[in-house]
Amino acid sequence: MSGQTQVPEQWERGFIETNGIEVHYCRTGGSGPPFVISHGLTDDGYCRLDLARELEDEFDVVLYDARGHGRSDAPDEEYSAPERAADLLGLLEGLAIEDPILFGHSMGADTVTEATARQSDRPRAVILEDPVWMVDGVNDVIEGDPGKNIDAQIANWQDHSVEELLETETMFRDLTESGQADLARRVAEARKRLRPEIARVFEAGLLDPTEMYGDLEAPTLILKADASEAEREREREIAGCLPDGQLVHVDNAGHCVFWDERERATEELRAFLTTV
Repeated sequence: MSGQTQVPEQWERGFIETNGIEVHYCRTGGSGPPFVISHGLTDDGYCRLDLARELEDEFDVVLYDARGHGRSDAPDEEYSAPERAADLLGLLEGLAIEDPILFGHSMGADTVTEATARQSDRPRAVILEDPVWMVDGVNDVIEGDPGKNIDAQIANWQDHSVEELLETETMFRDLTESGQADLARRVAEARKRLRPEIARVFEAGLLDPTEMYGDLEAPTLILKADASEAEREREREIAGCLPDGQLVHVDNAGHCVFWDERERATEELRAFLTTV
């Protein structure tokens, strides 16, 4: 499905062969430090165009599509964090990116965590936007409310046009009403490009942060959604596993922190970036 989203002409766009698949990316270029964004489940790289535009004057921002998403391949293989991390690390190699800042949202936060644990000296810093933590036997909701049958959801999205999705789905109407109509369209286009293979993300499960975070040596910022005080305290304990980390709860934000509270989230991000 070819969507209508356009990226600035001066940005680089292309594919990198990594881990046996072709991964689509776009890159702002420039002389600033590389800032690589790993999106969440059911999104694609273009869903983060707003953040890329925000940072392009100071950073070389790279947006890429995870396997099964956007314009990247959808192999008939695993979609676990180790496989997705291998895709990301291969992308960095293919683009000759050294010392990157790695940013990941939800599923992408898992990807970035796994990649950083494998090559702890690779990133200069890590930002995790509302990582989904499955600890103590509690199954947190992945990506808001994907439902038990992602195949059925994808089929439903494929059966409707982008315009129909924008008119009928509450999420898109809410984004439009909040002044983010362009984002709503990009997310709807991303839904249309999904392949059923992404259901294997659920089969693989998510990482346990209490086991993984100790391996993340780079300075790390976690931006979490709003939560009750009891939940915040538990999340502070989890973040405490990081050797060099900080946790910020963003008031009034849901799972997509930067979409819900862009100004506050960007303020926290920029403050962190001045320290790395």
